[in-house]
Amino acid sequence: MARIQMIFPAKPDEATRRAMKANGFRWSPSKGAWRRHLNEAGRWAAERVMKAITAEGAA
Repeated sequence: MARIQMIFPAKPDEATRRAMKANGFRWSPSKGAWRRHLNEAGRWAAERVMKAITAEGAA
């Protein structure tokens, strides 16, 4: 099944993990990635998380 995966070099901070969970991503220990179904809603959620993460880093 197709999935969107987000991989971080280290454990993300609490705010990032909250954003991932709030947008439907779940941690996959076997893949070492945050994953979600690849569909239009998943693409939208990935964009939303990326905006939240980059805005958080810029602050």
